[in-house]
Amino acid sequence: MPGNEVAAKRYAEAAFAIAKAEGLEAAWALALDGLASLVADPTVGAYLQTAKVAESAKFATLDQALAGSDAKARSLAKLLVRKRRIGLAGEVATAFGAMVNADRGVASARVTTATALSDEGRASVTRAVRASTGATDVQLDEQIDREILGGAIVQVGDHIIDGSVRTRLRGLRRSIAGSIG
Repeated sequence: MPGNEVAAKRYAEAAFAIAKAEGLEAAWALALDGLASLVADPTVGAYLQTAKVAESAKFATLDQALAGSDAKARSLAKLLVRKRRIGLAGEVATAFGAMVNADRGVASARVTTATALSDEGRASVTRAVRASTGATDVQLDEQIDREILGGAIVQVGDHIIDGSVRTRLRGLRRSIAGSIG
């Protein structure tokens, strides 16, 4: 999958460069999200990926489904079909959205805790993410996982800070086992 991530990021970078130059970031984000939703449908996704259907029929489907979208965004969708990369649509849309957010000074962070964050905890995480990223705004995606026992795991992009009790206990167990053995 790492190769797919790299490819998706490259398509997203190209799309972002075009969208930014034309001031159409929001329109492109909508088009790419629409494409991702379309491809996520198992029937449509399989249709767009099969070699049994002519490219022209796939293009007609994309033109119809993305009718209100920017012509260049539709061209990107067709390019993904032509290059047999349409399965990357969701990853391209996600990477594009991250680039738009970064350009606007918005950081997205996933926070996993054992229980729901309090307002104070949410504010604390937001301050920490702002301080570490320099972002002016932070979007938190809060997840609850009772197995981490306590503490929090914060992920911003590829960077993960694991302050969970579960991880601390595992480290303590390894330390004790290492000193005994």
